[in-house]
Amino acid sequence: MNIAMDSITIESVKKATSCSFIDNDLALIDDISTVTMSNSARYMRCFIIVICSQGHLSYTVDTIQQTVNAGNSIIVSSGQVINNCTISSDCKGFAVLISEHFVQEVLTGLRDLSMVFLFTRTHPVFALRASEMQGIRNFYHLLRQKVLEESRRFRRDTVRLLLQAFIYDAGSIFWDTLQDAREYNTRGEDIFTQFIQLIQKNFRRERRVSWYALQMNISPKYLAETIRQVSHKTPNDWINYYVILEMRVLLKNTTKSIKKITELMNFPNQSFFGKYFKEHVGMSPSDYRKA
Repeated sequence: MNIAMDSITIESVKKATSCSFIDNDLALIDDISTVTMSNSARYMRCFIIVICSQGHLSYTVDTIQQTVNAGNSIIVSSGQVINNCTISSDCKGFAVLISEHFVQEVLTGLRDLSMVFLFTRTHPVFALRASEMQGIRNFYHLLRQKVLEESRRFRRDTVRLLLQAFIYDAGSIFWDTLQDAREYNTRGEDIFTQFIQLIQKNFRRERRVSWYALQMNISPKYLAETIRQVSHKTPNDWINYYVILEMRVLLKNTTKSIKKITELMNFPNQSFFGKYFKEHVGMSPSDYRKA
């Protein structure tokens, strides 16, 4: 990553255009034509879904040109780089942006959809049927309504659950596309898919890249090069992602002691567990549980 590169965050989007939002975690843009486009490279620090209902727009996503026409959606994940953004004068559509932190909250318990959304990193544009477009639009309007109810005690929780339902609905659409595209997967994508599936089954007891490479009968170096090329993240990034996600779930949604969670996650001791969690989350396990 070029540390001098500008980043796109919920905070920066709030300053740049009119939108409905929850803190720096979620932003809804009703009219994407109001967004100022830039030709300079930007590093995504949030997850974005754009739905185009009229006209067209184009982006370069991780150096690959993508065109979004009327009836298309595009998904760009945190960690990807976009630039060369252009939009037609008649373009209409809406967008949902979710922070990295809120994505973690929303995706808790939705691991069955992991492969679908990993697939979008290399196949970000999807064609939507009229009925699918209307369904997504209905979800968007309901989300917007709830986001604007600022005085509601459980507004954030309501929005989180609506986003989960939205992601399941969108995931069903993307799943059909994924099945159609499987035969065209590159060798790198096949390795990436196998690697993620292995992590999902073994991350509680194995966090060594060398172990995963051995199971796949390839060298750790080749695994690292392939995963970085396909996903723009390292194998360790993906292992840590699943480990931290599980830790968050256990801390927030169970009454298990931190000592017990340490044992379940196969850490040598509670001190090491705490240091690992704080390094990746920015707070101790006990503070996270209280937050």
